[in-house]
Amino acid sequence: MGLWARLTSAFLLVVALLGGATIYTGATLINSTVRREAQRRTELDLRAARAQLDSRLETLRLTLEHIARSPHARLAALGNATDDDRVGLERHRLRYRLDVLSVCDGRGRVTLRTRHPYKPGGTRATDPLVSRALRGEAAAGIVLLYPDELAAEGSDLPQAAYVHFVPTPRAKPRPEEEERRGMMLWAAAPVADQQGKTIGALYGGILLTRNWEVVDTIRDIVFGDETYGGKPLGTVTIFLWDARVTTNVQDARGNRAIGTRVSEEVYDSVLENGRRWHERAFVVDAWYISAYEPIRDPTRKTIGILYTGVLERKYTDIRNRVLRSFIIPVCLAIGISVALAFVLVRSIVRPVGELVVASQRLARGELDHRPRKVRSSPELARLVEAFNQMADAIAQRDEQLRKQNLELEASNEQLSQLNRSYMEMLGFVTHELKNPLNSVIFSAASLRDGYLGPLDEKQKEAADRIHRNAKYLEEMIANYLSLSRIEKGELVANPAAVNLSADVVQPIVAQLKAQFEEAGMALEVEVPADLALTADPALLRIALDNLLTNAAKYGRRGGRVRVRAAEHDGTVRLSVWNEGEGIKPENLPKLFGKFVRLEQETTKARKGTGLGLFICREIAQRHGGRIWAESEYGKWAEFTIEIPTQQPESAA
Repeated sequence: MGLWARLTSAFLLVVALLGGATIYTGATLINSTVRREAQRRTELDLRAARAQLDSRLETLRLTLEHIARSPHARLAALGNATDDDRVGLERHRLRYRLDVLSVCDGRGRVTLRTRHPYKPGGTRATDPLVSRALRGEAAAGIVLLYPDELAAEGSDLPQAAYVHFVPTPRAKPRPEEEERRGMMLWAAAPVADQQGKTIGALYGGILLTRNWEVVDTIRDIVFGDETYGGKPLGTVTIFLWDARVTTNVQDARGNRAIGTRVSEEVYDSVLENGRRWHERAFVVDAWYISAYEPIRDPTRKTIGILYTGVLERKYTDIRNRVLRSFIIPVCLAIGISVALAFVLVRSIVRPVGELVVASQRLARGELDHRPRKVRSSPELARLVEAFNQMADAIAQRDEQLRKQNLELEASNEQLSQLNRSYMEMLGFVTHELKNPLNSVIFSAASLRDGYLGPLDEKQKEAADRIHRNAKYLEEMIANYLSLSRIEKGELVANPAAVNLSADVVQPIVAQLKAQFEEAGMALEVEVPADLALTADPALLRIALDNLLTNAAKYGRRGGRVRVRAAEHDGTVRLSVWNEGEGIKPENLPKLFGKFVRLEQETTKARKGTGLGLFICREIAQRHGGRIWAESEYGKWAEFTIEIPTQQPESAA
């Protein structure tokens, strides 16, 4: 292969490799960045949709609590309701746009219904939300009502809840052809007599099937009304099991895709395994960048799916446009580089070829031949000039070559000796400089780290202040790390068999023992040695550490702190009690918010991030439990975490 071919091939290979690597790397980064950003947005959209759904449940609960305080509800719970009471409650149902509003007595027997056929009877005692209301606690959740339950609450409700399944590509095969159950936003509130004793419960809810207002409101809040390619850009769906019962996803004819079903891969992940789905998914007739999470009833049983998604086509088009705007300039640059490579190779090869011809003729004794001068390259021009000078000098020096050859041999020997001496000197100097240089480096490090002298008293005081502030920073950093895991979604409970005393309480008590001794506090531990449960021990230690740290920080110096744990109705309650100022009643509802700092004279001056109790609440909820606070202001405060003794295989 000649010089021309070699240089041309080398230039083309370099250009091809660099161009290909640039295009591949750029395309990969653009694709991953666009997809990652789209998926991140969808995950945030799902959180917003869940927050809106939770907000509606909370509004429903508060509404029923308000109605439950009416005289109509009280008389209905006692079984003494008149037609006027029924009409009064029915007005409430219509005013608040409820599909169901009924009253039961203290044993759960239904005494009044506000929808045709207005027939009392039957029992709701097994309803978990009604049961909680009969115990004096209002509650809300999403439930399923079977056809007979719907018919009892209103003769037209079974028809309103009916959904016929529509054949859907990629859906999991299912023998049923229709859905007759109704998914409800459901709540129950206690009805009390004039002395405050619970005498019954008011329950009711909103049917989600074909309730466009719910999903459209969520979509408008989360996505707005933006469309792309004739379809809404963002969509929201509520599934009853795997069937869409309310949605703004459109089918091929532009109608709402009621009765269509979720794809098989989402079915397996969300419904059968209870996991969230944050990937692209096929929705009715198009691909969406989507997010799904299970909807669970008050017993934690999966009954459906909440979905948000955006059309993948938009992000695909964005990616393609960005790729085109990137690849076209790169290809142009490659083309220009190839053209310049040919010009450069020619400018190098032509003078070299002429030099080769001139050398051959010079070798044959044609001393008058000279190559043309070169202007394209200074280096080649000097090479040609040198060749010409060489050719001119050859004739003059031909006879002197023998003599000069002897002189050259002597000179070569001398130069060789000088070169050997130079190399020996260079090795010596390098060896001699090595050790002093290492010593300088070591001495500098020793001086920096304080090994060359002790600290005086002022320096010790400064070090002590640094230590105290560092401990505060350590606490703050730990809390912020936990917060981060939460926002998201990373804070995941990994249940395992736990001995509460040995695995959680004893390590934290030992860790904080010095802190309580410094404050002169007596720490009492009343935790059974054999108390066991299924939970994430690491998360429980974080929660207990936060509660005990707060007790040490806000408790009375010289006072008592008590840690207790006991089983209660299938749950374990772990509480931390301390003597001290306590908490004002109006501050109790605020305690577990993010970045909350109470405005109390004796506590507001103490450092804190306002995240500890928020993190405790998140840990309790990840275990399917709860946390609450009790206090007698000026005397004591107590925080209690309640979690089930048994956890599912994975909890998030």
